[in-house]
Amino acid sequence: MGLTKFATGQAFSLSFETVFANIRFFLPLMIGLTIASFILYIVVFALTGSALLSEIAGKVVNSAIAFVLFKISLGFLESHQLNKTDLFSQDQLLMKYIAASLLFWLMVYIGLMLLIVPGIYVLLTYSFYGLEMVEKGLEPIDALKRSAEITKGAKWSLLRLVLEFHCGLIAINVVLLILLLFPFVSLGVIIVFLQAMHLAELYTIMPTIMSAATVIVVLAVTLIDAAIVIPAYALTFTSVYRILEPERAQAEETSLSDEQADKDEGALLEPKQSDSIEDRPLENGS
Repeated sequence: MGLTKFATGQAFSLSFETVFANIRFFLPLMIGLTIASFILYIVVFALTGSALLSEIAGKVVNSAIAFVLFKISLGFLESHQLNKTDLFSQDQLLMKYIAASLLFWLMVYIGLMLLIVPGIYVLLTYSFYGLEMVEKGLEPIDALKRSAEITKGAKWSLLRLVLEFHCGLIAINVVLLILLLFPFVSLGVIIVFLQAMHLAELYTIMPTIMSAATVIVVLAVTLIDAAIVIPAYALTFTSVYRILEPERAQAEETSLSDEQADKDEGALLEPKQSDSIEDRPLENGS
């Protein structure tokens, strides 16, 4: 299929360029949604004391975020403009999308518990259900089935794409951590120097400063990922979907055409029926 390394590389490049060009839109949107997801997780955990229910609540919010990003991505690929209105419209479809997401992740988790490989297979096979629902309004089961159809023959390419993206994400986060930690490390060196100068009262606040620095750095990396990396991933994922979907439709059309051609050829090869009664020569004695 056409999911080549060149095609995915182009998709990555275009996605990050789009996000950076529209950072004033993505930054408040994604930070707000991320904070809302975190608050909901904490509230549910505080009320129920259940990590499982908190995780489900987080998945619900994350599904709504994915729904919004897929709407934005599909609109951008269609018109090369970001649709910044009616992001949470189609309430019934959103509820179905959330239900489909919970079903999808349940399938993935069960597969991961069965020696990991089945979970990866489910993830690669059914991961386009969301785009099928957002673009075509399919029911959850129909969307999962359609995702399985369009990913036939493309799973190795999809696995490579997922691995490349997550390796890139790890590299980005490592660089961010180094850049963000550098000032605090410098501060730590200064405090150690002050201790050597017998200013012990400054040294005693070192653990507090480093703890605060760690929280700030983790929060900054999380928000940067939310504002830049996640929207770029959604755009890339949608671009790959656009590559796979037309090819699958074309393959199905070609298959139907081949079947029809075989039928027509078979009809031509069948022996012709005998002539009609009127055209038959009269037998002697009749």
